[in-house]
Amino acid sequence: MANVVKGMDQAMKAMDLEKISAVMDKFETQFEDLDVATGYYENATSSATAVGTPQEDVDRLMNKVADEAGVELNQEMEAATPAKTKVGPTEQDEENLGERLRALRS
Repeated sequence: MANVVKGMDQAMKAMDLEKISAVMDKFETQFEDLDVATGYYENATSSATAVGTPQEDVDRLMNKVADEAGVELNQEMEAATPAKTKVGPTEQDEENLGERLRALRS
Protein backbone atom coordinates (compact mmCIF):
# COMPACT_ATOMS: atom_id res chain seq x y z
CA MET A 1 0.00 0.00 0.00
CA ALA A 2 2.84 2.39 0.80
CA ASN A 3 4.37 1.75 -2.62
CA VAL A 4 1.06 2.54 -4.28
CA VAL A 5 0.84 5.84 -2.43
CA LYS A 6 4.40 6.70 -3.47
CA GLY A 7 3.52 5.78 -7.03
CA MET A 8 0.47 8.02 -6.88
CA ASP A 9 2.61 10.93 -5.66
CA GLN A 10 5.04 10.50 -8.55
CA ALA A 11 2.24 10.18 -11.08
CA MET A 12 0.49 13.28 -9.73
CA LYS A 13 3.70 15.32 -9.94
CA ALA A 14 4.12 14.41 -13.60
CA MET A 15 0.34 14.71 -14.20
CA ASP A 16 0.64 11.74 -16.54
CA LEU A 17 -2.90 10.41 -16.86
CA GLU A 18 -1.73 6.96 -17.98
CA LYS A 19 0.47 6.58 -14.91
CA ILE A 20 -2.30 7.86 -12.64
CA SER A 21 -4.72 5.38 -14.17
CA ALA A 22 -2.26 2.49 -13.80
CA VAL A 23 -1.53 3.35 -10.18
CA MET A 24 -5.25 3.67 -9.41
CA ASP A 25 -5.92 0.27 -11.03
CA LYS A 26 -3.12 -1.30 -8.99
CA PHE A 27 -4.51 0.30 -5.83
CA GLU A 28 -8.00 -1.00 -6.58
CA THR A 29 -6.67 -4.52 -7.18
CA GLN A 30 -4.71 -4.52 -3.92
CA PHE A 31 -7.71 -3.14 -2.05
CA GLU A 32 -9.96 -5.88 -3.44
CA ASP A 33 -7.38 -8.53 -2.44
CA LEU A 34 -7.27 -7.07 1.06
CA ASP A 35 -11.07 -7.06 1.21
CA VAL A 36 -11.21 -10.74 0.21
CA ALA A 37 -8.55 -11.67 2.79
CA THR A 38 -10.37 -9.73 5.51
CA GLY A 39 -13.67 -11.38 4.63
CA TYR A 40 -12.06 -14.82 4.75
CA TYR A 41 -10.49 -14.09 8.14
CA GLU A 42 -13.76 -12.77 9.59
CA ASN A 43 -15.65 -15.80 8.28
CA ALA A 44 -13.08 -18.21 9.73
CA THR A 45 -13.08 -16.57 13.16
CA SER A 46 -16.86 -16.32 13.36
CA SER A 47 -17.18 -19.99 12.41
CA ALA A 48 -14.63 -21.02 15.02
CA THR A 49 -16.25 -19.03 17.82
CA ALA A 50 -19.79 -20.03 16.87
CA VAL A 51 -19.07 -23.65 17.75
CA GLY A 52 -19.78 -24.17 21.41
CA THR A 53 -21.33 -26.46 23.94
CA PRO A 54 -25.08 -26.01 24.46
CA GLN A 55 -26.05 -24.68 27.89
CA GLU A 56 -28.19 -27.76 28.56
CA ASP A 57 -25.13 -30.01 28.21
CA VAL A 58 -23.17 -27.82 30.61
CA ASP A 59 -25.97 -27.89 33.18
CA ARG A 60 -26.33 -31.65 32.82
CA LEU A 61 -22.60 -32.18 33.36
CA MET A 62 -22.54 -29.89 36.41
CA ASN A 63 -25.45 -31.79 37.96
CA LYS A 64 -23.78 -35.14 37.23
CA VAL A 65 -20.54 -34.04 38.89
CA ALA A 66 -22.46 -32.64 41.85
CA ASP A 67 -24.39 -35.91 42.21
CA GLU A 68 -21.16 -37.89 42.18
CA ALA A 69 -19.72 -35.63 44.88
CA GLY A 70 -22.90 -35.90 46.95
CA VAL A 71 -23.63 -32.20 46.77
CA GLU A 72 -27.00 -30.62 46.30
CA LEU A 73 -25.79 -27.87 44.01
CA ASN A 74 -28.98 -25.82 43.80
CA GLN A 75 -29.63 -25.89 47.55
CA GLU A 76 -26.03 -25.04 48.38
CA MET A 77 -25.96 -22.07 46.04
CA GLU A 78 -29.31 -20.69 47.18
CA ALA A 79 -28.40 -21.08 50.84
CA ALA A 80 -25.02 -19.42 50.41
CA THR A 81 -24.73 -16.01 52.02
CA PRO A 82 -21.77 -13.70 52.03
CA ALA A 83 -19.50 -13.94 55.04
CA LYS A 84 -20.03 -11.15 57.54
CA THR A 85 -16.97 -11.88 59.60
CA LYS A 86 -13.99 -9.58 59.41
CA VAL A 87 -11.15 -11.09 57.49
CA GLY A 88 -7.75 -9.80 58.48
CA PRO A 89 -5.82 -9.02 61.60
CA THR A 90 -7.67 -9.00 64.91
CA GLU A 91 -7.72 -6.02 67.23
CA GLN A 92 -4.94 -7.59 69.32
CA ASP A 93 -2.81 -8.08 66.20
CA GLU A 94 -3.39 -4.45 65.21
CA GLU A 95 -2.23 -3.26 68.66
CA ASN A 96 0.90 -5.41 68.46
CA LEU A 97 1.68 -4.10 64.99
CA GLY A 98 1.12 -0.52 66.18
CA GLU A 99 3.54 -1.04 69.07
CA ARG A 100 6.16 -2.52 66.75
CA LEU A 101 5.77 0.44 64.37
CA ARG A 102 6.19 2.95 67.21
CA ALA A 103 9.28 1.07 68.41
CA LEU A 104 10.79 1.14 64.93
CA ARG A 105 10.15 4.86 64.52
CA SER A 106 11.84 5.75 67.79
